[in-house]
Amino acid sequence: MLNIAICDNDPVICTQLEENIMVFQDSTRRQFEVDVFYSGEELYKYIVNEKFYHLIFLGIEFDTINGIEIGRGIREERNDNVTQIVYVSVNERYAMRLFDIRPLNFLVKPLRNEKIEMVLKTAIMLIDNENPCFEFKTGRIYIRVPFNEIIYLESNKKKVKIFGIDGVYEFYGKLTDVIKRLPCQAFLQIHKSYIINYTYILSYQYENIEMSNKKVLPISQHNRKDVGNWIIGQKKEDHYDY
Repeated sequence: MLNIAICDNDPVICTQLEENIMVFQDSTRRQFEVDVFYSGEELYKYIVNEKFYHLIFLGIEFDTINGIEIGRGIREERNDNVTQIVYVSVNERYAMRLFDIRPLNFLVKPLRNEKIEMVLKTAIMLIDNENPCFEFKTGRIYIRVPFNEIIYLESNKKKVKIFGIDGVYEFYGKLTDVIKRLPCQAFLQIHKSYIINYTYILSYQYENIEMSNKKVLPISQHNRKDVGNWIIGQKKEDHYDY
């Protein structure tokens, strides 16, 4: 799921952006969570309280903190170079003042729907490249869960459950197929019913592993030696990329 914020003091602009995002969501079968703000101060309070947005459509002129200050706060104070920022303004002269914030784009009011769609496509492409995901289908919806947010996966008959930091997802599939789609340096199948992410191991014993959500998972007997060697190898690595 992608978190998107819309922040502008013009309700008509906010509605237009939100409607375009919903149309784009339906056409791509992706899941978006959209928050709408009418003041920069309100948006920045959410960000300071650790609400992360993958994409922000951001106006510039507000009564208190303006959009340029918010952008600098995101990049410099929050040290966030991942969030894609798209500025929205009637005044093109602001564009020259935004280079250090590195926005994805600058939309001039009145907004054109085809331009919004183009920006959304570009943003999704960049976000996907920045944060590789495991993608699956449930019903008619395609869901993407970042690899680095998966704690472990569990097989339950014909279904697979993903236990992530933001919730639990379920889809039809087999772990033997799923493991082939996961980065092998981070994930390992420890049992016919479980695949774990090394990042979220809380404690390890020869017969079981406790994950960060306090769930204790068994290690099958024929996997115990391989699991032990894998964990030792991981400890020798300073880091790894998903």
